[in-house]
Amino acid sequence: MKHLLWVVGLAALIPAFIFFSKFFGSQPEENKHYLLYAGGFFLVALVCLGVFFYKKFHEEGQQDISITKF
Repeated sequence: MKHLLWVVGLAALIPAFIFFSKFFGSQPEENKHYLLYAGGFFLVALVCLGVFFYKKFHEEGQQDISITKF
């Protein structure tokens, strides 16, 4: 599950950067939806990677606590 979050998070960054580049490279009347799409993909990537890192460091923190209890 954690690896799926990692892959989806990284995969969502690719279209986010593509839409950001289209937003900055297009005319003002053409870029209505590019920023919305880029923000949506970036938000998905941020959430997926945030959950991935939370799970990873929470799990490692629990192992460190259990080792130091003895």
